[in-house]
Parts: sequence; structure tokens; C-alpha cells
Amino acid sequence: MNPVSLKIVSDEGVEATIICDCCHGGQDDYFSIVCVKGYIENKKIYGIDPIQSFTLGWALIEKLTTDRRIGDEGFENGQSAPWRIESL
Repeated sequence: MNPVSLKIVSDEGVEATIICDCCHGGQDDYFSIVCVKGYIENKKIYGIDPIQSFTLGWALIEKLTTDRRIGDEGFENGQSAPWRIESL
């Protein structure tokens, strides 16, 4: 797997980042590094392979940012939050 470095950006700036460069974290586990503005900085998310560590890191970003992306009203009238994914 090639290294993956992504940032999730809103109109207010970078909301989250995830970096998965296929590094081992001991015991043959791999990890991704996740940051979510206002919640966590440089948190290592472990998995049995790089894909699992990335998937678990992405799920954490989704969980921690849902309220800011969707809000109380949810997606009404086909509108969604203006967040985007960019490479670091």
C-alpha cells in the first residue's frame, strides 16, 4: 500500500487529517495518525494491516465530526456541508 495523507477541510480551515504511511507500531501492528480539530492531536490508530488502521482512523474522524458536518437539521433539501477531502 502506498502512503496516504489526507486532510478534511471546511470553510473554517482544516478540520481533520489522517496519515497512513504503513509504519509498524510493534507486535506487527500498523498505525495511522489522526488529528481532529478540538478533539485529538496525533492519535495513533492501530490495525492488523495498513488498510484496517486507515479504515478505523477514518471511522473515528467520521464519528467526531458528524455534528459539525451534518448539524441538528441533517441534510435537508439535498444540501450538505461544504467539506472536502484534499491530499496533504
